[in-house]
Amino acid sequence: MKRKWGLGILGALGLGFAVVRINGKLRPGPMTMKLEQFFLTNPVRVAYFGPRDALRLAGDLSGLRVLEVGIGVGVVLSEIAHRVGEGGQAYGVDIQSEAVRRTEHRLSTEGVLSRTGLATASATEMPWADQSMDRVIMVAMLGEVAPSQRVTALEEARRVLTPDGLLVITEFWPDPHYIPLAKMVRHLRQAGFSVVDVFEKPMLYSVSAKPVRAFEP
Repeated sequence: MKRKWGLGILGALGLGFAVVRINGKLRPGPMTMKLEQFFLTNPVRVAYFGPRDALRLAGDLSGLRVLEVGIGVGVVLSEIAHRVGEGGQAYGVDIQSEAVRRTEHRLSTEGVLSRTGLATASATEMPWADQSMDRVIMVAMLGEVAPSQRVTALEEARRVLTPDGLLVITEFWPDPHYIPLAKMVRHLRQAGFSVVDVFEKPMLYSVSAKPVRAFEP
């Protein structure tokens, strides 16, 4: 009987995951704040895939201007704000005003709000000047952008990056909007980036890329 119950629970979880994945593919869009809170702060998830993995390829951030696109509830941006130190600046953007509000509260509680700048805006049209960022970070967010706009979002990241800047993208399976590495590399090349490094472990990868000089769309 216990085995049947266990199989039933696994089957229900599998079905639920399949529904979420299919819906994420058919209707790309940001997660609700409740789902963001669960996925980004769940101790099991953080133990396997936390800010350390997301920023593994970003290098030393001390004194740099670092932008995270799609901040969610501010878990990764908080780590960025601590890493840039007093001489740096951490920026964050999200299309959901509630995400920005929650992130602002988190950063204020941790005492690093003074070194951050937040905005509610689309990843395809961000309110920062050309070549104003040393790093741009994207964590499991590009798949939430409509397929026809994903390269545009990457081109916008290239616009705000300095010529020697670095874009770091991390994708985590089973995120419902997961983009496989090979497809991500194609998107990056279309947007005028060249791949610098790749880190992989089961169910996740990070890829760093730099703007190609004199790139013509």
